[in-house]
Amino acid sequence: MTAGRPSFILSFCLACSACVALKGGMLTPRETPTRELKELSGVWKFRADFSPNRKRGFEEQWYKRRLEESGPVIDMPVPASFNDITQDVQLRDFIGWVWYEREASIPHHWTLRDPGPRVLLRVGSAHYYSVVWVNGVLVTQHEGGHLPFEADITSLVQSDPSPSCRITIAVNNTLSLHSLPPGTVTYNPDTSRYPPGYFVQNIDFDFFNYAGIHRPVILYATPKAYIDDITVTTKINENIGLLPPLLLSSQAP
Repeated sequence: MTAGRPSFILSFCLACSACVALKGGMLTPRETPTRELKELSGVWKFRADFSPNRKRGFEEQWYKRRLEESGPVIDMPVPASFNDITQDVQLRDFIGWVWYEREASIPHHWTLRDPGPRVLLRVGSAHYYSVVWVNGVLVTQHEGGHLPFEADITSLVQSDPSPSCRITIAVNNTLSLHSLPPGTVTYNPDTSRYPPGYFVQNIDFDFFNYAGIHRPVILYATPKAYIDDITVTTKINENIGLLPPLLLSSQAP
């Protein structure tokens, strides 16, 4: 057994446990007469945090103002891996926090309180750790680079009369023994040989650690009473397969 195998098994078990712990469902949004979608794929503002400790963005609270006010930004397509978008070798091999930002217009009827809809922000996937703010307010955090996550931002949208909102997403692609795939980080404190804060990401797999927002980001709205999850329970009666009615889980205001 290789040294990386126990870590992989542990990470897999933790991921499974996290899936079981989810409350309610998270259906893939579809445009319907009662559900509206606003696609946010396209060009976002982007900045990588090249500070030695990779924490300048949090220390300076980049999420509290427009990202371009914190320093130089570039355009970055979403969804995409930031590693392959530019010809900058430093960005291609970057490990740490990168920051995305986009202004999104909000339909007026989404801001109405009564009878207003539920408004949610959904990220299809972002590798690997993510922190999300709307108008400078923390709305969710997520660990895992391959599954969707979302946040209910109804109160923020309905408390702000502005026709737009500023979405900021910080993503960190550092791998640890608890990530999937796993990895380790080695720090080299010898400043006579290495720059301050120099570290190496160690991996035991044979593919590139692509990172960024890898799947679409959307805003969507539902009525206050909505279908939260769909469960199909099948039965076998000798050689006949039975499909009882769907069990729908919904929530009311």
